[in-house]
Amino acid sequence: MQVSDFYLDELRDQMLYSELARSVRDEGAKKKLRELSRIEEGHSKFFLSLLKRSGVSVPDAPSRTKVKLEAFLMKLFGLGILMKLFEEREAATVVNYLKLFDEVELNEADRETLKSIVKDEMEHESFFAEKSSMSIVENLRDVLFGMNDGLVELLAAVSGLAGAYERSLLVAITGLVIGIAGALSMSVGAYVSTKSENELNQNRNMRMELSRIVFGDQQGNGEKVSSAKESAAFVGIFYIVGALIPTLPYFLPFSVLTDQFASTLLAVFALAVAGYLTSIISGVSGKRKVAEMVLLALVAALATYLLGNAIRVLTGITAGI
Repeated sequence: MQVSDFYLDELRDQMLYSELARSVRDEGAKKKLRELSRIEEGHSKFFLSLLKRSGVSVPDAPSRTKVKLEAFLMKLFGLGILMKLFEEREAATVVNYLKLFDEVELNEADRETLKSIVKDEMEHESFFAEKSSMSIVENLRDVLFGMNDGLVELLAAVSGLAGAYERSLLVAITGLVIGIAGALSMSVGAYVSTKSENELNQNRNMRMELSRIVFGDQQGNGEKVSSAKESAAFVGIFYIVGALIPTLPYFLPFSVLTDQFASTLLAVFALAVAGYLTSIISGVSGKRKVAEMVLLALVAALATYLLGNAIRVLTGITAGI
């Protein structure tokens, strides 16, 4: 990311926090969001000064209309999920800022200011972490992971089946079977990977505790241990949710082409929402992430549809339903 990107991100966050503070009901969150808006304003001014000193043209401020729309969309998910999104966003921001120390020439005063900004962002992350205590919020990455996989894989699968069978009901039934099988497979994979990661984290935490006892080392709080069962459940459940979106339209009493159009339309909309949420927690451009996810899904769907058509023509498949 460029300094101009950091400037725009901080300026947008300032505007976004200010907008959200006007509408949230939680007084503690309202007060904190206003405070964060003021802090982000200071951060944006620092990056603005870097831009001006380097002779780089200052980009236009983010559109207030777009910021208001983003705030509205974020509020739809509720305060808990909103706080978790910001927690993940601040974590991604800290990583990006740390790269500045190596990638941009800064004088000593700028380095100290940047260190202060990183400290602010880490404190923001801690605040948002305290506010996001719901189980579904804590497993937001698992939710998005399962949802994205279910959407993309089943959109591609039912598109291929539609090309091969040309019978909506057969596509729908087969799609459901694939979706259930995929959910079970994803759940098992999430359970095993999370359990393995937890075992590694527990070993690290034990070594850190031993270091504290022997050497008096007080640094670090240890790695967080997640619930393997919760991770598996959320991945599996939301994989099914994602899988149903492109599959259910094939139960409609219309032609397979009409059902396929409805399936693709619903999947694209759901992918756009999922891509938007993913962009927030990963700290990347929302437009780029949404375009990337939707484009890749459409390419996969088109490829499997053409493959299904080719198989039908070459094998002479006829559907009995």
